[in-house]
Amino acid sequence: MKHSNNFDFLRLFAAFMVLYSHQHALLGLPEPGFGNGFSFGSIGVAVFFTISGYLVTQSWERDPHILRFAMKRFVRIWPGLFVATMLAAFVLGPLVSQLPAAEYFQHPSLLSYLNNLRLRMTFTLPGVFEHNPYPDAVNGSTWTIPLEVRWYLYLVIGGALTLMRRRQIVLVAAVLLAIHHFAVYKAEINPVRAYSTDFGLYFCVGSLMWLYRDKWQMRRHTAVVLAALTGTLTYFAGQTLLGVLLLVAPIVVIFGEASTAYLRRFGRFGDLSYGVYIYAFIVQQTLAWCFGHSLPFIAYLALTTVITLVCAWLSWHLIEKPALSLKNGIPTLQRAVAL
Repeated sequence: MKHSNNFDFLRLFAAFMVLYSHQHALLGLPEPGFGNGFSFGSIGVAVFFTISGYLVTQSWERDPHILRFAMKRFVRIWPGLFVATMLAAFVLGPLVSQLPAAEYFQHPSLLSYLNNLRLRMTFTLPGVFEHNPYPDAVNGSTWTIPLEVRWYLYLVIGGALTLMRRRQIVLVAAVLLAIHHFAVYKAEINPVRAYSTDFGLYFCVGSLMWLYRDKWQMRRHTAVVLAALTGTLTYFAGQTLLGVLLLVAPIVVIFGEASTAYLRRFGRFGDLSYGVYIYAFIVQQTLAWCFGHSLPFIAYLALTTVITLVCAWLSWHLIEKPALSLKNGIPTLQRAVAL
């Protein structure tokens, strides 16, 4: 993937949308949003899923090998998650827990929290953040990671069945999923949110944008206008979730593929978006534990931003980037296994 585009900026922007939205919730304030429970944080997650669908489909098409694909996804997600989980459980937890250290380390909730490493997400540690404005949750952002991995799996299954080479089949499957979600499941009014499908549809649109890139890359302005009109009209017709999907997902890919001065250089310090995403919630909860309601919102936001960026920078340079370099050894590993 070329890096002279806007995707690094968009990923970081999406991570900060989630941070900004959570800053409200974790201080006991209503999250700003776009109606029907779709907050700024939801938009951020939608952007992540859209970009993921686009780039991961591109990755599969260029190297349709299940083991290598799985290893690439693993080294991108798991090492950073591992370190964030271990730091929360064995460094932060004992420092801020209401429980004595001996009781903390013997508590069954500690072992339960380590299930995060198996992508069975648990959000509480014993005695941690019990009296925060948003109590108990240690790292609530990680709930989306298993959903994204699930869509990786769907893509691999489709690829293994050679469906990814038949883009019309992928298009029909995505349209049928959308029809079921909005017309049968009635996602707009159903009180039980199907988040896997909500955000999975963004992944699908991103994937389709790659598969049908020949249809829009030479007509970008037309595609943006069509997406804006269709999404806006659908949104104001009362279909909030569908309208945002039709508006956001195509424009994210089209803008991401562009190369805008300054924005295309956002990755020069590293890809900090994942680090921001997995550390911001922990930082916000820790600051809320330290200061309660004694600081104004803007001070919390500024402190969170600075500390989270430091954590993300360290995560990228010490954990994520070295882990990603292991991708170069995947073919060697494959040959060793074959021998």
